[in-house]
Amino acid sequence: MVHRGVKVKSPDQQADLPRIQQPLMRGFRKFNRIFLRKHFHTVAANLELLQSAEIAAQDSLVVYANHASWWDPLMALYMADRLFPDFKMFAPIDADAFEKYRMFGRMGFFPVARDSLKGAKDFLRVSRNILSQSGTSIWITPEGRFSDVRDHSAALMPGMAHLALQLSSKHAGQVPADSGQVSRVWFLPAAIEYVFWEERLPEALVRFGKPMHTQETSTLSKDTWQERLTQGLREAQRELAEHVVARDSTAFEVLLQSKSGTFFVYDWWRIVRSRMLGKKMEVDHSALLREGSSEKVS
Repeated sequence: MVHRGVKVKSPDQQADLPRIQQPLMRGFRKFNRIFLRKHFHTVAANLELLQSAEIAAQDSLVVYANHASWWDPLMALYMADRLFPDFKMFAPIDADAFEKYRMFGRMGFFPVARDSLKGAKDFLRVSRNILSQSGTSIWITPEGRFSDVRDHSAALMPGMAHLALQLSSKHAGQVPADSGQVSRVWFLPAAIEYVFWEERLPEALVRFGKPMHTQETSTLSKDTWQERLTQGLREAQRELAEHVVARDSTAFEVLLQSKSGTFFVYDWWRIVRSRMLGKKMEVDHSALLREGSSEKVS
């Protein structure tokens, strides 16, 4: 994938974009990696379907996921930084929560009033302006509430289907790659679970579902968009659940990994004993999600 940064099209669009203070963003990304390493054994993802998407520099993205826990925004920040480093990340946040966490307002998050017509209009307006510029992404949890990962009964909030319909109508024609305009907007479903396997710390596991983009779906109705977006997320959740229940670590690529071990006193005793016996000791409790890490802590 070849990506590039935001291209501002007009003063009006620029004024309507959420702020991103790059020094703060860089510092928080570094802190976030350390924080995730402290609290998770691994962050790992199934990228098979994502890698099949030919996402180009002139495209923009909507990544939508189930809302499993408090960790979701931090996981989205890490995934955006790790998988789409050249795309500027934006995300809607509940207006009440935004008042409590004002710092996120300087890192691409924008407030949306839930359950109100004005909030829906604001979401569509800001999202359209963001996605009209190449190299941008919006990360969203359209369930609108915390939901158990096995509970698929919640209907996705209709704002995303409205947005998809408007964007697909706009991008019905082919846009030349050198035009400076956004060619396609991709919609990428992402299922996420936080699970305990065989280590003291939990695993954060993500599976990306089948990507869709606005050029290939320009004739869909709003209801069909709603159905396909929902189906894409629920199918990714079901496939992720199968891997989780089977403890199938081979289905995932380790993106971030912490130090392993159980309890430092017990680990110290095991290390000393192994050295006395001239044996090599693996601190990990098991080999699940250990090999092939690209960011192991030394």
